Amino acid sequence: MVDSIFWIWLQEALGAGNIKVDKVIRQIGSPETVYHMSKSELAQTGFFAPKEIEKIKATNLEHARENQRLAKRYGCQIITPDHSNYPYNLTNIDCMPCVLYVVGDISGIDEELVITMVGTRSSTEYGETAAAKLAFDLSAAGCMIASGLAVGIDYASHEGALKANGRSIGLLACGMNVDYPTTSNELKRRILDCGGALITEFPFGEKAHRYHFNIRNRILSGIASGVVVVQAPDHSGALNTARHAMEQNREVFAVPGDIFDTSMTGCNQLIRDGAKIVVNVYSILEEFINQFPEKIDPKSVVSKIRQASGNIKKEHLVRIPRKVMRINADGTEQELLMVAQEAVKPLIKLDDSALDALSVSDAAKKIYRLLDRQPADCEWIASRTELTAMEMMTALTELELHELVNVLPGKRFTVQETK
Repeated sequence: MVDSIFWIWLQEALGAGNIKVDKVIRQIGSPETVYHMSKSELAQTGFFAPKEIEKIKATNLEHARENQRLAKRYGCQIITPDHSNYPYNLTNIDCMPCVLYVVGDISGIDEELVITMVGTRSSTEYGETAAAKLAFDLSAAGCMIASGLAVGIDYASHEGALKANGRSIGLLACGMNVDYPTTSNELKRRILDCGGALITEFPFGEKAHRYHFNIRNRILSGIASGVVVVQAPDHSGALNTARHAMEQNREVFAVPGDIFDTSMTGCNQLIRDGAKIVVNVYSILEEFINQFPEKIDPKSVVSKIRQASGNIKKEHLVRIPRKVMRINADGTEQELLMVAQEAVKPLIKLDDSALDALSVSDAAKKIYRLLDRQPADCEWIASRTELTAMEMMTALTELELHELVNVLPGKRFTVQETK
């Protein structure tokens, strides 16, 4: 195995995301060989422009040595293309990264079904709930969730995976020691505590510049078997990740949205252009169900998801930060990246004495206590109440007649709040 110092040097000499790294890896074979080549030998390869040759020869090993030292200080593994833990999925993409700085464990990642979930920072409750629930169910089924740690949909995806005690991967667009995304340190810590990992190809101290995200996104899609776009307006960075996925022959999925909601325009366009529509978690799993038998058993995957879902309410994750715009006094917009959502007002429901006064049955009381503002379907209610189908439908009809529940399309129910 080549000393990682030469891989780090090659990345600095050519730049992260440079397609010519592929030529070095696949045709020259070793960055150390490139390091020792003369200018004339570099020119004879036909790979490099004159300015690139000048930069290659002008780049020494000092910064590479410093990054090796910092990797030890911050507990990072340096994983290069000839390392046993280098993800196989990244070997078949253009511009494969020549260095991955990793905190956490990615050993065995080639046997995992990795699903990348992406979306807008300016998310809505619909997008956040969809991201969290899909990530939760995918993790319960045995998948590993990858996302970009940003506010909004990324954050909701990581949260959903963590609620299912699943492993998650956070892909950074900056150096590992840079505090970005802002105030994401707690999320990063929880990802690591659950056996996940943080990954970046950018050297220590490298800040998150705008152009870094497109470079990062090719890894975000490349490391996975499929990419799910949960919520994306037109011209979204999430669509950039989806384009990378298509070029890399990865499966692309999109959550459908209201045709009048501009935050869902990108998803609806992806579906129009051939992305698979996501109606539930099985829309995703059925594409891979037989490819990862050690991790996802087709015979038990449904029961696993139901069992996990029975232990957690499909509630909106009210603490998910999202990007918002504030209008200044002069009419200009100010972008705020980490804004906690306003607390939800307490849900006011009838107590037992009020229910007794209405002669509400015990079965109906059980369902009433269970329901809240988030729509719940019959399958979820049954899994939590252990009522028979007939008992459940009778009780729901009773609650509806008492105007204690709201009935939504698709036989979903919410509680009717007390004024």
